[in-house]
Amino acid sequence: MRPMVEPDYRTQRSPSPEGSGRARSAWKTFHFETALDLTEQAGATTTSDDLPGDIVDDVRAAVIEESELLGFWIAWQRAGGFAGLERAGWNRATIFRKVRRFRTAFSAHPDDYQPDWITLDLPKVWAQSLRRRLEPQPEP
Repeated sequence: MRPMVEPDYRTQRSPSPEGSGRARSAWKTFHFETALDLTEQAGATTTSDDLPGDIVDDVRAAVIEESELLGFWIAWQRAGGFAGLERAGWNRATIFRKVRRFRTAFSAHPDDYQPDWITLDLPKVWAQSLRRRLEPQPEP
């Protein structure tokens, strides 16, 4: 298999660090519109601006931890589990540590976990990856 030449994205800049801003827009819509409606319906008046700093810090830390572990879960699924991650160059101890953290956070092994809000189309991603690798690469 030919080594892939990594493109220099500095010449293809995104409009901003947010890219096209879809994720930020969806987040803002939920948190500043939908969530406010939900909290008003529930009779709550607290906004994130009213929360103590330590609670805000806890929420941010939880987001970071969850996103890192969900990234691990996706890698686990794409690689085909422990052996695939190891073949891809992951250190065994790192994989064991991630599995332990994942099980602690989600009460399930990454092989058995399936969030109801994420659907992976693994055959599609595997096929796209294979097609990309089989495409002729531009000469450097």
